[in-house]
Amino acid sequence: MGEPRRWRVRVRHYEVDEYGHVNHANYVHYLETARIEALEAVGLSLQEMRRRGVTAVAVDLAVKYHSPAGPGDTLEIVTHVSGMRGARTRWVQEIRDEASGRLVATGEVTGAFLSEAGRPLRAPHEFRERLQLIYVPDETSGPEARAPMSGPEERPLSRDACPTCHCRDWGLHRMLRSVLRGRR
Repeated sequence: MGEPRRWRVRVRHYEVDEYGHVNHANYVHYLETARIEALEAVGLSLQEMRRRGVTAVAVDLAVKYHSPAGPGDTLEIVTHVSGMRGARTRWVQEIRDEASGRLVATGEVTGAFLSEAGRPLRAPHEFRERLQLIYVPDETSGPEARAPMSGPEERPLSRDACPTCHCRDWGLHRMLRSVLRGRR
């Protein structure tokens, strides 16, 4: 089991809306940057992944706002991976005011690894090993979710396996394929 990564940001004046607090859209930027910083901390920079023919994308994002942050506040974003299956990763994040510890926002992100062709791709073994460094199981889930992340050799292919890339995430594959078709 690993350790969450922490990243700090000081709220800049242009991130504040007319109500005097951080505009909700800026939290998405904070969460994204914190995930990228966490990946880099375990040796998985976006550039290194691209060099190896793998991209990481967010396919689902949920943010819950708990309390406002204002200009000059220093925020700490705590980030960890709580699950990984097939091409998917589940990220859990908390944003707190550094001075008071007050919870500002929480986020959950489902990420996916894709090949250069845009197809879902099971994370390479080395990626899974590195992600173990920031893997913290979700205590509210069942025993399967608390088990360490496993590789493809530890689970047989099911009937739900993707017929194209055998990633076991056929639902994700169909969704990503429809998104990519919409862009073309």
